[in-house]
Amino acid sequence: VIVADVHVVYPGFHRGLGMSAIQLARAMGALEVYAVDINEEKLKLAEKYGAIPINATKGDPVAEIRRLTNGRGVDVVLELIGLPQTMRQAVQSLAVFGRAGLVGITDRPFEIYPYVELLGKEAEVIGCADHLLHELPLLIELTRRGWLDLSDVVTCTIPLDADAINDALDALEQFGGEVRTVITP
Repeated sequence: VIVADVHVVYPGFHRGLGMSAIQLARAMGALEVYAVDINEEKLKLAEKYGAIPINATKGDPVAEIRRLTNGRGVDVVLELIGLPQTMRQAVQSLAVFGRAGLVGITDRPFEIYPYVELLGKEAEVIGCADHLLHELPLLIELTRRGWLDLSDVVTCTIPLDADAINDALDALEQFGGEVRTVITP
């Protein structure tokens, strides 16, 4: 849950999830939203939607977050990639009483120092599953009001047709990257 007056960061900014998360954080009243990635194109897109970009190839992203928050850290982190390095950075970026939501699907462990990074800060690490059905009405309403714009993440629009849908699924399987298809009636 993101509430007003918080600082949010997304290490390993993910185009689809990251774009939605930035806009939702803004809609819920986040003061500052930071997007961390190594891809300049993704960072420019994140900045377009109000995030402060942090390029992880140009220095330590945790140090940069600490600098930008005057040493405080952030209240909420959504880690969207699932790499040990980005999961660790997510925890290290937390402020006192901060919460890290791990969204990236992974089977890889990561190391934390329990007292310094969690217990001493009374911080939380939370596993986050996929979208929940009860969240859809709010997402639809935010989209209707213009607070959630997904136009930059849609890669393809197809008709409601079995052949078109099968072709889109085949393309997704072969591409393996960021493919977001909208099916229209």
